[in-house]
Amino acid sequence: MKKKQILLSWLWVILCAASILAIVPLARTIQNFVSRWLGRSSFGYFVLISVAIFLAFMLYFLFFRLRVRRISSYLCLAAVGFTYVYFTLKLWAHPEEAVHFLEYGFLSFLLFRALRNHLADTTIYFSAFFLGSLVGLFDEILQWITPRRYWDFRDVGLNALAVFLFQIALAFGIRPKDIAREIPPSSLRFASILLTINLILLGLCFSNTPQRVASLTRLFPKLSFLEKEEIMHEFQRKKHSLPGLGVFFSRLDLKEIRAIDEARHRELAAILKEWADRPYEDFLRTYSAQKEPFLHEFRVRIFRRDQKLREASKLSPGRRRNHYLEKYFPLTLRDSGYVWPEELTRNLAQQVPPDASYRSPVGAGSWFVRSESSLWASILITIFLLVKINLIYAWLGRKRDKKNQPAGGIEPSTC
Repeated sequence: MKKKQILLSWLWVILCAASILAIVPLARTIQNFVSRWLGRSSFGYFVLISVAIFLAFMLYFLFFRLRVRRISSYLCLAAVGFTYVYFTLKLWAHPEEAVHFLEYGFLSFLLFRALRNHLADTTIYFSAFFLGSLVGLFDEILQWITPRRYWDFRDVGLNALAVFLFQIALAFGIRPKDIAREIPPSSLRFASILLTINLILLGLCFSNTPQRVASLTRLFPKLSFLEKEEIMHEFQRKKHSLPGLGVFFSRLDLKEIRAIDEARHRELAAILKEWADRPYEDFLRTYSAQKEPFLHEFRVRIFRRDQKLREASKLSPGRRRNHYLEKYFPLTLRDSGYVWPEELTRNLAQQVPPDASYRSPVGAGSWFVRSESSLWASILITIFLLVKINLIYAWLGRKRDKKNQPAGGIEPSTC
């Protein structure tokens, strides 16, 4: 019976993870269907209602069933609930992304339940977190190779955050019984292996630069479709700090941008006009950042500029981006028909403080990853430290067991 329960608990984990991954190719279809019938914001309301129901159930369960009277448990659950709500509201411009909190929160619960058959110490929370984060990484990798879906390190972090929050709720809010504080070497080793796998896979994602993708497609021509997908990461981004405009990132330096704008503005503007009424995602796949960095960057900045304009609370970013386009892409901007009317520009100028600071997210990448060599050095050092910690911990465990062993190594007689 016990074996059957273990298999069933892991079957639930597999089904949940498989469902999350299987939805990736269908996500846009589901999003369009729900948005058409219920409105896009229904995703956000669904998440908020689900979080409220979960918190209400947990409060009832703790207070009336388990009769928990620890204020800290309720404060922890309130903090976790507040964090879920905060990030859901923060994602309200793209509320469908908040559904990931529900998916990975439920996965986190199933992982804990399955691992509890094998682990009975505090490493269970870490192991569940590392396993859930691993699923989140594979989720984003699958999105990278799926047409009209995009890779984003931020989404990797949000997936991991959802798993983490549920483990926090379990560890400090619910506090399951029979979870020992003493950690066996085998449990520490298991958690360390899962962390190592996460670090290596994350490192490979950071190292999946356009140059690597190009090399891979040369070796395996059938993978040439990957060159059309969004860049996972690039170490060669150039940072431009521009007085009065803010901070911008690009694959090109400012001289290159101006030179291309002067030399090819008619050709590129014609392409932009041709694609004016066609899907934005198809444009990015056709004119990828690897093949047409100038054109790709220009279209992305136009898209985000107009998107921020539609969000009344975010006029400042839209205005700064438009000034950047006017200064460094002027001819392409003019000929493509994406120039803002003078009246709109004047109105925005009156609403946005001239000294408002701005840092463009386009092409910014990850601030904590400076170079590929430092990235892998950090990963290898971390893995080395994990191995060292495990060896020392196992040695201390053997030493403690030997010290507690009766003299002569013979068990006392029970007779």
